[in-house]
Amino acid sequence: MDERSRVFIAALVGAVAGGLWGWLYMTDGGRRVRDQIEPKLDDFMRELTRMRGTVEKARSVASESWRSLNDVAGSAEGRWSA
Repeated sequence: MDERSRVFIAALVGAVAGGLWGWLYMTDGGRRVRDQIEPKLDDFMRELTRMRGTVEKARSVASESWRSLNDVAGSAEGRWSA
């Protein structure tokens, strides 16, 4: 892809994004769409936050499990070595 194509695509994406922003924030129809979307986005963000907490708990449990396994393996070596 040459430089001219990249510039054209970037300008096109910018124009579409600007048009969408203008429609969402400058028209009654856009306001209605925002009013419908915002609660769903809030729910989505809440779910992401819950998932992040779950991943952190799982990471903590895995870390503690590895630590316990290493402790057990280390103490077993000390008992069985001559």
